[in-house]
Amino acid sequence: METLIQILGAACIGHILADFFSKFEKIPNKPLKCNMCLTFWTSFGPFIFIYGFEGILYAAISAIVSEFIFKNLY
Repeated sequence: METLIQILGAACIGHILADFFSKFEKIPNKPLKCNMCLTFWTSFGPFIFIYGFEGILYAAISAIVSEFIFKNLY
């Protein structure tokens, strides 16, 4: 249950950060304004640190959940 909460939390934080960065014009589009990319890269490090190689899977799941949140909100 704790892992699910961490995945949802990472997805929500990634979505909020991508929404924040999208307001700036000088920031590059792909790594910072894309929900899926930003969520994957911001959650990759912490999940690898906590879960080892399983963290790659958790980072990918959180990126997909972040994109799902983006599609359903807009």
